[in-house]
Formats: sequence, structure tokens, C-alpha cells
Amino acid sequence: GDAVYANLGDPVVPGLIDNLNDVDSVRIESHEGGVLTFQRKAKSDAKDAGGWGIVERDMYPVKASQVNALALRVAELTYLAPKTATPALFPRLELGDPDTVGSKAVSLRLNAKGGRPMADMVIGKARSSLEGSSQGGTYFRIPGKEQAWLAKGSIDIGKLISEWIETDIFNIETKRIRRVEIHHADGENVVIFKDQQADPDFVLDGVPGGKKVKSRFSVNGIAAAIDDFKIMDVARRAAHPIDPAKATRVVYETFDGLTVTALIDLPEGDLKGPKAEYWVSLDVAGGTGTAEADGLRARTTPWVFRISDYRYDAIAKRMKDLVEDAAGS
Repeated sequence: GDAVYANLGDPVVPGLIDNLNDVDSVRIESHEGGVLTFQRKAKSDAKDAGGWGIVERDMYPVKASQVNALALRVAELTYLAPKTATPALFPRLELGDPDTVGSKAVSLRLNAKGGRPMADMVIGKARSSLEGSSQGGTYFRIPGKEQAWLAKGSIDIGKLISEWIETDIFNIETKRIRRVEIHHADGENVVIFKDQQADPDFVLDGVPGGKKVKSRFSVNGIAAAIDDFKIMDVARRAAHPIDPAKATRVVYETFDGLTVTALIDLPEGDLKGPKAEYWVSLDVAGGTGTAEADGLRARTTPWVFRISDYRYDAIAKRMKDLVEDAAGS
């Protein structure tokens, strides 16, 4: 009867809004992204804001503001309207089993210290707008209960790790770069350089006889490609050794004494597509005692990073990409 719907307007997770600081772990599970568990890091001192790390990646840091915002959004959800009570219809609202192939549902759990559950729900489709409200809505269900609901409030849950980590490693402007060397495993080397920082363009070293530079933009682009180390995933360096004999080595030198060496492991088999795994170790030399260099070393030394096939293609140019036949030859 009507008793089921007596909770309209009530918070979906009663009391959570007053206890957000007690949320100690956030677990997201989806077919697309697998399991991501964010754990609050122990505060090492009063200055430490207590960041968040991802358990499945050895506590690699995730964006704290994003984790905190998700917990707040969950706390703000209120019951709006009951939907289907037939589990066979759940997938239509993207509320099926998050494990099932093709499922778009997300299982979301918030726990306090010691694993005490604070919230446990399956999040489905979003409604961009609700009648008579500027707010959006979210379909959800509580596991084990045969009732789907529409809640007032919007929740945006990134299913992929790349949506939760800082994907930009470098903030090194192209104008600082003096020289880039690309060493391919088969022995081909591509080198660009500038003599003076004010020079408008990089020089491509060793242009073969009868050839000329196709475009100065593509040559200059090799220096700008330090921005293309946008990371999709992370792993402990010790767990993912890279064989220098089989890797592409790219070395960036700045005019102010920083040297970044990227060792890029090429995937087995197919070099293209979403399954192609390019893993990179990054080593930063020079700049000792500067916040930039020391910060980069702290962020990169323990880890290897995965980049996409198209990022690799932007970074690791070959001579044939840069030159064409000279006229009249």
C-alpha cells in the first residue's frame, strides 16, 4: 500500500550528510572499469589534508575533491518516485547487475573506518532534468530489494581510473625545451634541437640527402609532445619492468637544466586500438632542490604509466614522418 512511499523527500542515505568526514573508503564497481576502491590516506601531520589513494593501484593518489564531491552528492539524494519492482526490468534503467557484460550499472559503496557500511546502492541512468526543478535525477536501487527508485539529485560516477587521477604529468612549456632525442629500438634516431632559446623553430638533425623537412610544425611538435604523456593507468614500477633493449627512449632537455627520460614499452602484438598497452617509465634528472624537479621525481619514480596508442604516435616520431623528397632531386 501507501506505506512504501511514505519516504518521499527523505534522504536516500539518512544521516550521511552529517557524517561525511567519517567516510573512509569509496568502492565503485562497473563492467567497464572493474573495481576501483578509494581509501582515505592516514593523515601524517596536521598540515596533511588526508588525501585519497586507489587501493587497486598501491594507493596512487586520486583527486580528493572529486571523491569528496561524490560522497556529498550521495548524501544529498532524496527519494522522488518509486519505479519498477520487477528485477527483469532493471536493465532498462541501467540498474542490472554491474558485473554483467554490457551492463551500465554502477555498484557504489561508502564505508567508515573498519569497513562499517555507510551506503550501499546500485546507480543507474541519469535524468538530466526533472519536472518543476532545475535539478537532475538519478535512478537507483538498494541491493537485495526489488524496488527501483528515481531520486532527486545528480551523480556522475567515472567508471575508469583515468577519470579519477591527475592525467597530466608534465607542465613543461615548449619554449623551455632545448633538445629532444627519440631512440627507436631498431636503431633509428630522431633528434631536434635549438641553439638559442629565442630561435623560433627547432632544427631536425641529420636530414638525409635528397630530403627536406616536410613541415616545421611537425618538427616543433616533437617538443610540444611532452604534453602528450596523458596517463590512462598506473602501476608500480617494480611490478612492470621495462626492457630498455626493446623500448623506445625519448629524452627531453630544457634550457634550464632539466632532463626527462621516457622509456616506452611497446605492446605485444597489435600496436593499435584500446587494448594496445604502452607503458612508460619517466626519470627526471637535474633541477635538484627546485620544487618542480623534486615534485616530478616524487610523482614519477615509483610508478610506470600507461598511455594510449595515439599519444605514443604523437610522441615517438620517425624520420619518414618528418621529411619528404626535396624538389628537383
